[in-house]
Amino acid sequence: MLSRQASGAGALLKSILQESPDEVLVFDAASLRIVQANPAAVHNLHYPLRTFKTLTLRDCLADADAAALPDRLAALQDSPRQRMRFQAQCRRRDGSLYPADIRLFHSTADGKAVFIWIATDASEREATRRALAHSASDLRAIVAHIPGMAYQVQRAPDGSAVLRYVSAQSAQLLGIKPAALRTDPGLFYKLILDEDKPDYEASLAEAGGVHLTFNWVGRIWMEAWKDVKWVNLRVSRRDTPAGPIWDGIMLNVTHSKLAEAEIRESRAQLAALAAHVETVRERERLHLAREVHDDLGGNLTAIKIGLAWLMRHLPDEASELARRTAYLDKVVDQTIDATHRIAASLRPPALDFGIVSAIEWMLKRFQSYTDIACEFRAPEQKIQLGPDVDIAVFRIVQEALTNVAKHAHASRVKVTLSVSRAALKLTVTDNGGGIPPGAERKGGDSFGVLGMIERATTLGGELSVAPAGRRGTRVSLRVPLPGARK
Repeated sequence: MLSRQASGAGALLKSILQESPDEVLVFDAASLRIVQANPAAVHNLHYPLRTFKTLTLRDCLADADAAALPDRLAALQDSPRQRMRFQAQCRRRDGSLYPADIRLFHSTADGKAVFIWIATDASEREATRRALAHSASDLRAIVAHIPGMAYQVQRAPDGSAVLRYVSAQSAQLLGIKPAALRTDPGLFYKLILDEDKPDYEASLAEAGGVHLTFNWVGRIWMEAWKDVKWVNLRVSRRDTPAGPIWDGIMLNVTHSKLAEAEIRESRAQLAALAAHVETVRERERLHLAREVHDDLGGNLTAIKIGLAWLMRHLPDEASELARRTAYLDKVVDQTIDATHRIAASLRPPALDFGIVSAIEWMLKRFQSYTDIACEFRAPEQKIQLGPDVDIAVFRIVQEALTNVAKHAHASRVKVTLSVSRAALKLTVTDNGGGIPPGAERKGGDSFGVLGMIERATTLGGELSVAPAGRRGTRVSLRVPLPGARK
């Protein structure tokens, strides 16, 4: 019965060794010759099973581990536990090495002292460790070349901010060494200009009082360099088992901010120049209109009076001369009409009576020239805009109607003028073909549209060009009234 149990136990042990993923070698304690090897050892060491019995354990180890083997075996024999663990480099048949975790046991088999060698291949773990080491090294190299300070913030149990990590660039960017900033994250707050602290404090309150955990752009004073810097905090939050962590980067955006300021200043100067040019142009138009109306009109009137006198004093027999004089009188009449038309185009007299009268006059002329039906709605009370605003709004309507006549293929135009919330609102809507999709976002390629936008901007207003429902185009203008402007 005992023999059968022993036989069963031996078969079970052999089955376990056959299926084990670990290398198992049994070698003689005296000669160190291998007496048994499992399939995992055959696979990892690349020796045929029959070859193992011709090898010793030293043949399966790197030179350094083979040299240390006798001392380890002696220590194992003297150990009361009869087992030990260590790491070693195993040698394959082709000479290549791989790391392994070793468990070594001292035992007996068939009355002989033997050692049982169990090795677990640690190649994957070592490869992972090296990869992590390389990743950490690569990450440090990347962070070192970032044009800004990288950092990590974690909320402490008391709710305060704990800087887990600060890159070395903090000394260059803030004039504060990483260790000092980690000790007191509030040091950054002391650098912020007084004008920008309210905005920072508002963001800090929203973040629950944890410094450096929100996106923010502001200015700091660098005492060491007597200079102001613009910095940009960009932060992202992630939740971990240890609590939320904020990964952030602080960038020096001084150059871009200064460039933006220069661009804004240049745009303001260009807008002022455009407004000045337009004012000068309108004054010149007014001057030319008066010159045409007064001087040229007066001279033409004098010629007409002279021709009328001449026709009254011509002898009856001078019929041909009378006919030619009558022809010249008609030419003078046509020239006087052209003079009035040119003067009105340069500066409509209706503008002297306000923007509503001027638009009514313009729509009557537009309808007579184009046969496009026009509808005009305006408040009954007089709208006080001022000469410069009157002429700018008039020119915008004039340009919008010109675009309708040229491009819209419309049969009807509706102009609406209203005043609400201290602002003048104007819309010019047609029922034409409309504008291409997306053109309203580009502002149009027409210089006419760009001119309208520029005039509106000069007045402190806004102008948009967009589709008017299913058909047509709507030009919308909003201009603050003179009393409402800042």
